[in-house]
Amino acid sequence: MNRRFTFFITSLILLSGFIFITCKKEYSYEGGGSSTLTPPPPPPIIGNASFTLTGAPNNCFDADVNGTYISGVRLSSANTVDINVTVTAIGNYSLTTDTINGVWFYGSGTFTGTGNQIITLIGNGTPDFARNLIFTPLTSSSSCNFKVTIRDPEPLAVYVLESGSGNPNPCIETISGTYTTGIALSNSNMVSIRVYVADKGNFTIATNTVNGMMFSYTGVFSTTGSMDVILYGSGTPLTRGNFTFTPEIVGPHPLGGQACAFFIQVN
Repeated sequence: MNRRFTFFITSLILLSGFIFITCKKEYSYEGGGSSTLTPPPPPPIIGNASFTLTGAPNNCFDADVNGTYISGVRLSSANTVDINVTVTAIGNYSLTTDTINGVWFYGSGTFTGTGNQIITLIGNGTPDFARNLIFTPLTSSSSCNFKVTIRDPEPLAVYVLESGSGNPNPCIETISGTYTTGIALSNSNMVSIRVYVADKGNFTIATNTVNGMMFSYTGVFSTTGSMDVILYGSGTPLTRGNFTFTPEIVGPHPLGGQACAFFIQVN
C-alpha cells in the first residue's frame, strides 16, 4: 500500500513538472518578443537629378581628358573625361556624348549633394583614324564641348606646318579642283601645303569640317627637310561663299607650327 502510494505521488509530481515545462516553453514561443522582428523601413525612392554642365554652351569648364588615344586601338577604362557640373537637385544621373570616329563617352551614378560636382565619363569604342575631335555631352538643358586627340601609332614624326604672316597664318598652299554647292568632292579636290620635317615617322594632318567639307591626309615621312603634303577633300559643299579651313597636326607638336589656314571659294 505504501509503495503504491509512493509510486502514485512520484508519478503525479513528474507529470505536473512536465506540464509546467511544456506550458512555459509554449508561452515563451507564443508571447516572447525576441522571436518577432520588425521589418526595416523600405529604402527611399530616389528620382532623377537636376544639373547643368559648367561652361555650357561653350567649352566644358576645366574638362580633364585622361588616357592615350591611338587610331585602331580599343579604348579601355583608363580613357576617361572628368566633366564639371552644377547640381541643383540630388538623384540619379546619366550623361553621354555623341559618337565620332567610332568613339563615345558615357557615365552614370547618383548625386548625394548639390553644388559643384564631377561626372567621370568612360570612353568606348575603337577610333577609326587619327583626328582632333570635338565631343559634346548633352543634357536636357545644357551642352558643352571638349577636345580629344586620336593620334597615329608610333613612331611619330616631328614636323611643323610652314606658313606666312597674318591672322590666321596662311598656309603655303596650292588649291586644286572646283567647288560647287551640292556636288560631292572627289580626288581632284585637294590642297597641297608645305611642311618641314625634323624627325621621320607617322603623321596625320586634318582640317576642321566647314560647310560640309574637310581635308586630310595620313602617311609616313621617310625623309626630313621641307616638302609638300597633299590634303584630299571629302564631303559636299552646303552653301556658296568663301570659307576658311585650318589644317592641324594631329598629335604631339613639340616644335610648334601646329596650324595654318587656307580659303576655299564655293560657287
